[in-house]
Amino acid sequence: MRMIIEESAIESFSILEKIAWNRKTCSVSFLDIHAETSEIIASFQTLSYRRPKLKKVGIYTIITLKNLHQPLTEESCQQILNQYVHGIGWDDLQFISFLEITPDCLHLHIIFNRVTPLGKLIDLACVGADWKQYEILQRCCSHAVQKSLSQWYQEKLNSSPRGGMKISV
Repeated sequence: MRMIIEESAIESFSILEKIAWNRKTCSVSFLDIHAETSEIIASFQTLSYRRPKLKKVGIYTIITLKNLHQPLTEESCQQILNQYVHGIGWDDLQFISFLEITPDCLHLHIIFNRVTPLGKLIDLACVGADWKQYEILQRCCSHAVQKSLSQWYQEKLNSSPRGGMKISV
């Protein structure tokens, strides 16, 4: 599996309208997952207004997974995302993520608010993935794939006519 992490600072949360247009919401933090896009943008703006002089209000991250040997479920993607965000230490940030699945790869689009609910600020020096982030992402993907495979094998065993029977030699 090939992984790409792209991060960039954004000046406005209006980019959410474009991202949300044709993608499925995957996960949120400090937001209502069922809210309209305009309400989500307003929530992001309300938090970022705690730092009125801030020019770059958010961080846009795209995680691309290519050459998947096994298709991932939506649940697996959420697991990868949540473990990754926790692993990089940004689980205390307001964020929303979207899932985009194409025939050859999977994309997770994440918008982070740089202002924390406590009013602290994420430094832009953090933008740009380093080897630690790739290591965290690799570990998250491995866990999700292992879990997905064990669930698949368990379902196969339970659905087979011999499922649950022990054979002794």
